[in-house]
Amino acid sequence: MGLPGPGLWLKRFWVFLEVAVHVAVGKLLLTLFPDRVKKNILAMGDKTGMTRNPNFSHDNWIPTFFSTQYFWFVLKVRWQRLEDTTELGGLAPNCPVVHLSGQRCNIWDFMQGNRPLVLNFGSCTPSFMFKFDQFKRLTEDFSSVADFLIIYIEEAHASG
Repeated sequence: MGLPGPGLWLKRFWVFLEVAVHVAVGKLLLTLFPDRVKKNILAMGDKTGMTRNPNFSHDNWIPTFFSTQYFWFVLKVRWQRLEDTTELGGLAPNCPVVHLSGQRCNIWDFMQGNRPLVLNFGSCTPSFMFKFDQFKRLTEDFSSVADFLIIYIEEAHASG
């Protein structure tokens, strides 16, 4: 596999700076203007559905914004996106995943013949959980013509 080329290192360094500035400014604004920042974050939550889920209190997830764990998560995701490639109309990358049983496999292992495989990426965030019933109905309506796979991804918030 080898080391990434100098162009990738430069892109990673630039992304590191962008994320560091984003988190530092966000933390500063959260400290200086907590009510205003909370209002803006809740407005974003309204757009995504996070605030409509009664099982998740904003007091639990707003403090995780701009934390050290938030920084490392966002940085990891942004770095991974630098290397993500696929072609329009082509196959999805055959990424490694872990089955609920703990067995390691790849996404393509779930494909059955020529049936479409619908991938749903999500985590236990309020917006994902709030719309989970809609996805369940979708799978019931189209299970005769397609297969469905939920791929659990790591949350961006602190876990403890």
